[in-house]
Amino acid sequence: MSPLLDRLFRQLGETTDPVERAEIVARISSNLARVGNFDEAKKQVTELRLQFGDGSSGRVMVWIMLAEGLIYHYENLSPSALDRIARAQLLGRSMGYDAFVSIASAWKAHIEFELSRFDSMVESLSLAKAKLRNSDHDAQTRVAIVLCNCYLICGNQRQAQKWFMRGRDHALENGDQASVEAMLYNKAAFGLAWIRAARCCEGLDGVDLSLVRQEIKSARNLQDLTRVAALQNHIHLWNARLCILDGEYHNAIEQLSTIRDKSPFAAHNFSQTFIDFEISFCLLSLGKADEALDLYRKIDMSSLAALDIDELLVATWMQYRMCHVNDGFGSASEVLIKLNNLRHKYIDTRAALAASLVQFEQP
Repeated sequence: MSPLLDRLFRQLGETTDPVERAEIVARISSNLARVGNFDEAKKQVTELRLQFGDGSSGRVMVWIMLAEGLIYHYENLSPSALDRIARAQLLGRSMGYDAFVSIASAWKAHIEFELSRFDSMVESLSLAKAKLRNSDHDAQTRVAIVLCNCYLICGNQRQAQKWFMRGRDHALENGDQASVEAMLYNKAAFGLAWIRAARCCEGLDGVDLSLVRQEIKSARNLQDLTRVAALQNHIHLWNARLCILDGEYHNAIEQLSTIRDKSPFAAHNFSQTFIDFEISFCLLSLGKADEALDLYRKIDMSSLAALDIDELLVATWMQYRMCHVNDGFGSASEVLIKLNNLRHKYIDTRAALAASLVQFEQP
């Protein structure tokens, strides 16, 4: 059990006030959802609703709604998560419950970031920070995580590192082991995502690639300690994509084959189709054109349209490279038009996000 959960259970045993106990139980449920203990998290929420579902305590109700939102989010990335947390945030604001508004807004921003809804995410972050106290370690950590992730996908390592350290300090103070681990994984995942997209727009920088190698190594070392299978799948994926950047196509194919049909992955940045397409790219890069074409012809490329723009940009860049080798992969001129449109959209989106983050920059 993490120090945070241990402290919450200890606080639960030290109070007899029913409202205070219910708030603590809801917070426990939220944290259980974050570490994947969904059955127990849902059991606690069900019991709380039986007791407080009549709305007798608005404070308890908003914590229940936040817990439900996090269960929705972490169990199956359900769209209901954002709706539930947004409703809890709105109710908290109507009650003037600032401490809750800050954490609910921070979690709302977290989900909006994952959905690439950057305008509403910035609004949520602004509200979270407006209500934030330095002692609100949960909200401070979550705000820092979102901002760190934002700066990572914008390629601003300096600001990303500042928010990483701020979030890490609050998480450690809070005994929030799950957040510390998430931040380490995020540095690897989003740092790699930025570099892969940057290659499609302006080429690679050796220093940046070296930094991501170190971040993935740190994530791998952490995984060796935690032995969380789902995170191991992500590390195999990152390693494979790093191998592609390094031109180590044999190793990339081996790693990509390892994670075929694995889960859980978020649909907006992962698809089995994309994995097969990357393997086809690697095969062609190794001079195995017949094998690459055979695999490519089995792929429904239209299914990639659901991916985030950075992943779609990478896929289109790969296809453009493949078209120059063999026109069986498509028309190079047509793919180039699509690639240039995606480049402009990606650059404009990231520039707009970077501009909106200026208000949060730390000296």
